[in-house]
Amino acid sequence: MDLADRYRALVDGALLVVESAEDAYKLGGVDRFLKPWVRGRLDLLGGLIHSCDTARQLAEDTRAVARAAADYSDLREQLFSDAHHTRPEPPWRIVGQKTMAIRAQSGVLFRQPTFVLRRLDNGANVPGGATWDFTVISKPSDPADEGTSFVVMVSTSDNKGPVPVQVSKELETERAWYQQLQYGFYALGITPFLTGIYDPDRHRKQASDGGLSD
Repeated sequence: MDLADRYRALVDGALLVVESAEDAYKLGGVDRFLKPWVRGRLDLLGGLIHSCDTARQLAEDTRAVARAAADYSDLREQLFSDAHHTRPEPPWRIVGQKTMAIRAQSGVLFRQPTFVLRRLDNGANVPGGATWDFTVISKPSDPADEGTSFVVMVSTSDNKGPVPVQVSKELETERAWYQQLQYGFYALGITPFLTGIYDPDRHRKQASDGGLSD
């Protein structure tokens, strides 16, 4: 077996770790985000063998494959425990290179939504901005629940302070979800500037003005 075949066997082994975690820790509606993501990650790492020229590069690349599978398995266990066990309030869980974050709230006493915040592009399609998706899954244990999704635009311009974030009026009116969006960005290392949070009376003003925009 040559090096390329051995590397392929490593990737196949990593996929076994992934599939075993998916069987052990069922995550319902979250899987439509996680399963494609981890397989895309393994496909990317599997292609590194073609540009591997030194023993050190090989060591780094094989370690990355093994770590990706192990981290994914750990992540699923954490999210499963967040949703199904009695414990302190669960945090946002970071996925990969800080391009996705998930918060699974405990459903032990009553059903609560799970939140998924993920970046959809690298900012190339919208000058000065990146497109994110914020999804609220009301029935997290149901694989068929695709959730309610909102498009979120995040400034990629140089900002010395909080990063401007633009969302729809529909999301702003869902105050608990809107607050979770802020927490999700903080977890990803982004300090967001969300108008509706910094102006908590905004919607009250609009209502008194007959629903007119500012």
